[in-house]
Amino acid sequence: MILKRLLLHLTSILLLISCWLPGTSMAQSLDELPPRISSIINESPTQIPEYFSCGDQVAPVSNWDYEQQVVELVNQERKIRDLPPLKRVDLLDEAARYHSADLGQDNYFDHDSYDRVAGELNFVCLWWARIQTYYSNVRAENIAAGYQTPASVVAAWMDSPGHRNNMLSAYSDEIGVGYYSGSGQYNTYWTQDFGDRGSVYPVVINGEAAQTNDRMVSLYIYGNWDEMRLRNNDGAWTNWQTFQNTLEWELPPTNGEHTVSVEMRDSSTSTASSDTIYLSAQPTDPELGNLPAIITFTYSIPTGEYLPELASQSPLNVGNYDPLNWEISTESTWFTVTPASGTTPDVFQIIPGTIMTPSLITTTGIITVSANSLMGIECSPHVINVAIQMIDSPINRVYIPIITRSSP
Repeated sequence: MILKRLLLHLTSILLLISCWLPGTSMAQSLDELPPRISSIINESPTQIPEYFSCGDQVAPVSNWDYEQQVVELVNQERKIRDLPPLKRVDLLDEAARYHSADLGQDNYFDHDSYDRVAGELNFVCLWWARIQTYYSNVRAENIAAGYQTPASVVAAWMDSPGHRNNMLSAYSDEIGVGYYSGSGQYNTYWTQDFGDRGSVYPVVINGEAAQTNDRMVSLYIYGNWDEMRLRNNDGAWTNWQTFQNTLEWELPPTNGEHTVSVEMRDSSTSTASSDTIYLSAQPTDPELGNLPAIITFTYSIPTGEYLPELASQSPLNVGNYDPLNWEISTESTWFTVTPASGTTPDVFQIIPGTIMTPSLITTTGIITVSANSLMGIECSPHVINVAIQMIDSPINRVYIPIITRSSP
């Protein structure tokens, strides 16, 4: 217990840039074990040796949120440098997660895979051979041990040129992250695996964020195509349009997981890709809104003027944002409303008319705005009380001059 507490309070960082050689001794006293990181790049991905017990297993998820935070932090760093976001894929997650768990359970720190038998480490396979049991064409790998949070491990990797280059490489478009905690001398182990599959063209929503509370999202689409079309979930496709790598896209107005699919094509070939994101904190029921409870006009008996001369209102669906058809009825003879119907966000105007026998008594009227739908619309109908406040004096308008400063 004392040794574990000492480990949790270590603050020094050792940056291990070069990969460990197979069979290198990892024996150190616990007091000499600061957090560590290591990176490696795949220079010979086509030669697969024979191996046993080398990956090809699904390790349990230790902390999915930690892994997701690492992905989002990496993509934030890429965005700062105008680099496209990496797409998180299950195959690389499984490869990274297996290695982090193996590092902790067999208590070693290396890119290559080892099995500990009777206290001794035995080489099993090279790092890229392990990953290729899950995913083809791996590009690079970063590992770390002893870091307690996603932010701290990403910061350590960013402070090391080798690890930073792996995270910011233009040769990768997919990423997987594995986190493990609970055993081993360092207690926490992190792995990032990077790759690209050539014929796969990822779509990435909001920098690969897990969720959003805004229906408007940003898409990044890999490749260089002539045309593309898009759709939400199993909905209708848009028309074919000129391909672009980045665009803004609107999700459906319902909470839950949404999939954005994209089909891309040129003169000789076509492909498809998709990404998902969870939309939360969205209203789900239609609701008529953006309307006042009362509107007041001031009428000058001596001059016959109104202030304001007219009032404009725009009914909106403040619930799920779908268009609503609306109609207006009135109870008054001293004002008119035009148009009498429309579709959100159309505008209607209230125009006061001539007062034949004005007096200092306040005149009132009612406007009722109703949304038409087969289902009930919340806050429909909406009643607006319209009043005229009569005054026995002219309306004094005050104009504030615009002051500009000329250039010296």
